Amino acid sequence: MNLQVFNNKKKEILFFILLLIIFYRSPHIFLYGRFAAEEGQIFFANAYKYGFFYSLPFVDFRSGYLNLWANISGILANIFALKLAPLISNYAALIPKLLIFYFVLYKESYLINTFKFKLFFCFLILLSPFNVPEIWLNSINSQIFFCILSFLVVLNKNEKKNINYLSIFIVLMSGFTGLYTCVLLPVFFFKYLKFKTLQDKYNFIILSFCTIIQFFIVVFSKVKNFLHVNKLHAVDINLIYNYFYNVPVKAFFGRNLTQFIYYNLNINIKFASFFVCIFALLISGYLVYYFKKNINIFNNNKFIINSLLYSFFSISILVLVGAVGPYAGGRYAALPSFFLITTSLFLASIMQNSKFKSFFYLMLFISILTGAYEFKNNNKFSKFLICVDCPNWSNEVEKFIKNNDYRLKIWPYPRKTMILN
Repeated sequence: MNLQVFNNKKKEILFFILLLIIFYRSPHIFLYGRFAAEEGQIFFANAYKYGFFYSLPFVDFRSGYLNLWANISGILANIFALKLAPLISNYAALIPKLLIFYFVLYKESYLINTFKFKLFFCFLILLSPFNVPEIWLNSINSQIFFCILSFLVVLNKNEKKNINYLSIFIVLMSGFTGLYTCVLLPVFFFKYLKFKTLQDKYNFIILSFCTIIQFFIVVFSKVKNFLHVNKLHAVDINLIYNYFYNVPVKAFFGRNLTQFIYYNLNINIKFASFFVCIFALLISGYLVYYFKKNINIFNNNKFIINSLLYSFFSISILVLVGAVGPYAGGRYAALPSFFLITTSLFLASIMQNSKFKSFFYLMLFISILTGAYEFKNNNKFSKFLICVDCPNWSNEVEKFIKNNDYRLKIWPYPRKTMILN
């Protein structure tokens, strides 16, 4: 009887466990809140100083795109007392993460269907190394999780004539909260061509509208020289080396383990990148051979495989060209790493009678283990997660009330401050 009850409630139990893990990573943020960089400096400050009608359509032209969720988070935080404002913004940043787990667990998907793989997928999303402290619970980087969410939405199994308005809202919000989701437009288009459902049609039309608006914002920002000087740059060999380390290597082995190996074995970065390329080509060669031999498996999963590969390569190009400076790590590596890990999980789930699927399982387990170790114990960026002599927000607010010219201290401390006058 108890086993039956557990089986009936296993999704709810898993969801609760995920919530506990989320809280464990940074209790301070959930209990006291914190503004992180532009989340406070720009988006909340706009809402505080200029109000709803200015803040909602606000575009930071230095970034070159509309970040609607950051605008909304700033507006929501401004509704409450100033002492509660950062807490509200942090909980707003939690919403897309919870929606991801909701869609994974409760929606039928062409990507992952069995509970075993849903469980595996949830832990990969939460614990693998791509979920770096830099993108944790702040509204400015919610665009990364909205992109993941929109990818799950497009791979949902939809009825021919039924409309899910939550999915429509998610696509609209994702498209207006950064460029990442807009890059997935071809996936939405081919999904509609393949299945011809009303839901897929509306999803595609809405994301097309968002993409057009974001495209004109990017062009306007560039033409008017508002865009950050280091954005939209050429890709050189050093950036390629940086990308190979931060995406295919760190996605599975994490920062701490790879740094330990690098500094103790004195590995040449060029040699390591060359080795990663050769290894990737060997894996690709084997997969081509496997799917030629098992053509039915490939044909049955062709749309998913092509969608994952397109998403990985297109977003990789976007971060290589659009990152600020010659750097492809941190928040820029998050989505390419996610699509690489998800591709590995999907291949492991469909490869039948192949010993090579054990290789994918091994890599995924390593990713979860290394990511779980770094989840809270990140040697370099712990100040994004825990309070070590961090500013006391209540004290900062009291100082601001006494002197409206006071620059409130925010995270990452001690170098970031916020002006609200």
